[in-house]
Amino acid sequence: MISIQNVKKRYGRQILFDDLTISFTDQQRVGLIGANGSGKTSLLRLILGVEKPDSGVVAIPADLTIGHLPQEVEVLGDKSPLSIVLEPFEHLLNVESAYESIAQSLTDHESPAFKKAMGKIEKLQDDLEFHDVFSLVSRAKSILAGLGVPSDKWESPVSALSGGYRMRVVLGRLLLMQPRVLLLDEPTNHLDIDSLVWLEKFLERFSGTLIAVSHDREFLNRMTRCTAEIHNGGITVYKGNYDGYMAFKTEREESLKNTSRNLERKIAQTERFIERFRAKASKASLVQSRVKLCESLKEDLPALPENTKTIHFSFPLSRQSGGVPLKTERISVAYDGGMPVFSDLSFTVTRGDKIAVVGPNGTGKTTLLKVLAGQIAPVEGALTIGHNADIRYFGQHVLEHLRPEKTLFETIADASGSGERTYIQNMLGAFLFSGEDVNKTVSVLSGGEKSRLALATILSKTGNVLILDEPTNHLDIQSIEILARALEEFTGTVVFVSHNEYFISRVANRIIEMRPGVFRDFSGTIAKYHSYLEAGYFKDEDALFRPGTGPAESEMSDKKMRIQTREARKQFDRKIEKIENEIELKEKEIKNLTAVLHDPAHSSNFELLHETMQKLDAVKKTNEELVGEWGKLQEKMEE
Repeated sequence: MISIQNVKKRYGRQILFDDLTISFTDQQRVGLIGANGSGKTSLLRLILGVEKPDSGVVAIPADLTIGHLPQEVEVLGDKSPLSIVLEPFEHLLNVESAYESIAQSLTDHESPAFKKAMGKIEKLQDDLEFHDVFSLVSRAKSILAGLGVPSDKWESPVSALSGGYRMRVVLGRLLLMQPRVLLLDEPTNHLDIDSLVWLEKFLERFSGTLIAVSHDREFLNRMTRCTAEIHNGGITVYKGNYDGYMAFKTEREESLKNTSRNLERKIAQTERFIERFRAKASKASLVQSRVKLCESLKEDLPALPENTKTIHFSFPLSRQSGGVPLKTERISVAYDGGMPVFSDLSFTVTRGDKIAVVGPNGTGKTTLLKVLAGQIAPVEGALTIGHNADIRYFGQHVLEHLRPEKTLFETIADASGSGERTYIQNMLGAFLFSGEDVNKTVSVLSGGEKSRLALATILSKTGNVLILDEPTNHLDIQSIEILARALEEFTGTVVFVSHNEYFISRVANRIIEMRPGVFRDFSGTIAKYHSYLEAGYFKDEDALFRPGTGPAESEMSDKKMRIQTREARKQFDRKIEKIENEIELKEKEIKNLTAVLHDPAHSSNFELLHETMQKLDAVKKTNEELVGEWGKLQEKMEE
């Protein structure tokens, strides 16, 4: 369907693509991955025809409809969100005007213009039927609700919305269009977890080709079935989602390393033989054959992948805080005397907590972090900062405070207050800046590089309480992995907001949910929270296409149902855990009985062997029944 053959593309001295070849087929679901700057967005732009290759062929069928969600939202003017979502179908919604325009060409029934006009009418009628024009408006409203765009803003100018909400409106337009190919460039960047759950449900029903760029591993795992990695100007396609790709790649690299080690050992042995007998005339023919063998072995040496930078970084902890570094008591926050963002909020942060604050956008998560960091003061209540609590804050807009004329080295030196060259270089290296990179100015960095540098400035003078607002924004998967590993091992306290489910699963040991009128600890993992949202909002899949079924509308009406669902899931969890324990015991029993059968000491004890065989058959049968029961419970859990 989409064919890219031997494409070359360069920007200045940088070679982006070198004989890149790939094809995308109908209904394929591809996760497009690679380091920042490897060319993921550029490949999407080649498919769209926005950019042209220096050489090679990009073949796209003329009738192929392609929808594209860019990283940065286009200029939308003062149109309303609803009109923007419906924009591709304006000619169908104004069908009377369209018919009237075409009718002007129907005066001469024998003219070519008449036949052309009749063709337009047939096409218009086909489009009306295909797009189900009478449900377009209700579906558009359903999509806006599902993506979390407030219903009171649907008819207002989109310019009044934040950049994140404008991006959702553009995404809504794509989803209503239902093109045959959907290109999503970082779709999760501007979505809270509620909207992400809704989007994933929508994409599950999407029957076309999906090509998604995302740094959220869990999103890629759930939404894609194939992984294409851009690396060193080429692209390699792997079957399976991101985790499958990682498993295959790790196994393949280990296999190549083993093969290489074996061949190198043989080469070394052969070279020692050659060196030992080279001077002996009687061994000349034998030495010559070993020379040829050595050359053959060297040709068989596999090309090992380049070592990827995976620097292990640990945040220094200068001193330990008290047992309760942060505590709020009945705090309320409002801006400029307006309505409270939240009120009467009390909670305690204990040393060692790694708290992920989750919930819909607009509920005050960022505001809460700013209060904890001392950036803003509550209008009511009190914030208590505990003994020895040394707080460091990373805000969403920290990139704006980087000075473009400064070098990376100077930036970290200023932030850390340290003049020690080795420490500054180690800090930059931990965030993948090495060699001459340290002398670059901030102005020449990419968005992802600036985000990594900003993180380095915050963490270069680490306290014992870290408050992080969307720290993974603009970071690639590898950088997220490094940050997650470091925060896992950090012995202080972390409070953070993130919509990256993989990052939350790696770091958080406590999850707090914020919604209008709701502030509570969620007893479970982020995966459980994801399942809770699915169970609460999407019992009826057709609700995806009905207005008034998004998170905002269903929060109160579905509360009772969610409580019942949560209790039912707890019962299922307990039952499944009990069966899993029984299966484990049966597996051990099978292993022990099998060992008795294969023990040479029992080879002539036919009575024991017969009795053991009967027991083994009975245990296997019981185990199969348990596994079957476990499978049925899992299916019910997924319904």
